[in-house]
Amino acid sequence: MIKYLVAFKRRHPKAWSLVECINGSLFRLRYGRVGKAAEPVLADCSAAGCSFSLAEEEDLPALENFLASQDEENLKWFQPHAFDLASLRKLYRNPSFLMMKVTGPEGQLTGYFFLRCFFVGRAFAGLVVDRAWQNRGIGTQIWQAEAAICNTLGLRMQATISKDNKPSIVSCRKGTRVHELEMLEDGYMAVECKMKTI
Repeated sequence: MIKYLVAFKRRHPKAWSLVECINGSLFRLRYGRVGKAAEPVLADCSAAGCSFSLAEEEDLPALENFLASQDEENLKWFQPHAFDLASLRKLYRNPSFLMMKVTGPEGQLTGYFFLRCFFVGRAFAGLVVDRAWQNRGIGTQIWQAEAAICNTLGLRMQATISKDNKPSIVSCRKGTRVHELEMLEDGYMAVECKMKTI
């Protein structure tokens, strides 16, 4: 299933835009405002002195700058959508796309993460942490937050991770219970993530 979705998205970008539009409408009808479910989860998150919250529309220019400032190596495995302001605004306005941010002690963006949700009850997770803030538990906390949000909404959380992206694999396993589903093109693996319980 994931393999076909990824292939369709890459090969038919115009048709994918239509799918996203229809899915957004259907998702809103079924699940309502997902931000309300995410807010209390994010309020309980903390790592390296950073705060976790929903991204607001006024944050998008800063988010565009944050993504543009990341070096090529840091974005090597993170290409889920276009990073220009117009694309970010389009995603922000889609009810099925939940954009979230990590903010440092001085108000600077230190990370960005999202859930791309589908009305059939699935969500795909993605994240990037600024290189200067890596290895401080932020990635692990993001995985935990995404899994908790999906658990609250009753969504199956999935992701694609390159087998060469060792830090992401490690933080994903620290933050969630991971089940490998299938291998995809270019050495990526599809995984399902569930919230860890004590």
